[in-house]
Amino acid sequence: MIVIGGSYTVGLASKVADMVGCAFDATEIKKFPDGEIYVRVDSELDGVDVLFIQSAPDNNAIIESILILDALRDLGAKRINAVFPYLAYMRQDKRFKAGEALSAKTILSLLNDKTDELTLVNAHFLDNGGAHVYHGVSINNLDALPALARYFADRLDNPVFIAPDKGAMRAVKEAASKQDCDFDYLEKNRLNGEEVNIKPKDLKIEGRNVVLLDDMISTGGTMIKASEALRRQGADSINLGCVHGVFSRGAKAFDEVCDSIVCSDTIKRKESMISVADLIAQHVM
Repeated sequence: MIVIGGSYTVGLASKVADMVGCAFDATEIKKFPDGEIYVRVDSELDGVDVLFIQSAPDNNAIIESILILDALRDLGAKRINAVFPYLAYMRQDKRFKAGEALSAKTILSLLNDKTDELTLVNAHFLDNGGAHVYHGVSINNLDALPALARYFADRLDNPVFIAPDKGAMRAVKEAASKQDCDFDYLEKNRLNGEEVNIKPKDLKIEGRNVVLLDDMISTGGTMIKASEALRRQGADSINLGCVHGVFSRGAKAFDEVCDSIVCSDTIKRKESMISVADLIAQHVM
């Protein structure tokens, strides 16, 4: 087997190759003046199993990935396992209004047509790890939340892990339980047209080290409001953890409301304190 890395995840792909004990090759990527992407795979792949690793946080990364995957097939790859540590467009997995595009279905279908196996890390619309089927597409969903929970449990005294809403409850509860730590989730009660009361459902957090844990932080609006509310309720420290640090408004937006913020390297940031390389390597070995 050979590991092929896209331009967005070269370091992570190389690390996985070292762990698995196989060759690694990066693709040649260029951009034409009009913005079109040039892809070249300089490897002999006829009859070879390929592990392709690429985070795809934006449109360019998705197009680059499709071009690479198609080139791998043209070069005679025997089997293609594509791992997307982060994949954009996974938030629109159902229609909330008539006529909306199912972005998750569209992107996954395109990638599925180019691969033999498709693996994601904490796909946004899936609340647990393992094998799933979505609109006929088989997905391996790897769960990095336990690694995040372990990071905080090793560094904070008696932490309490809190999910920002019911949607994240199951995954965060499982991650906290593996560290034998307390768990809760936030309830939101609208007081009037402008005010929302946010508090843990069962636990009192006064004097506790609180870890707000979720699969992704994008704008961070929910995390900021939750952090402010928990601080008012007497939390000793507020710590934010996520697998995918999108941080579309920048991580500095959290400086005034939390004591620490940690993400994985599915999207490489200075806040990336844990790596999903071991998680991926264990899955493919």
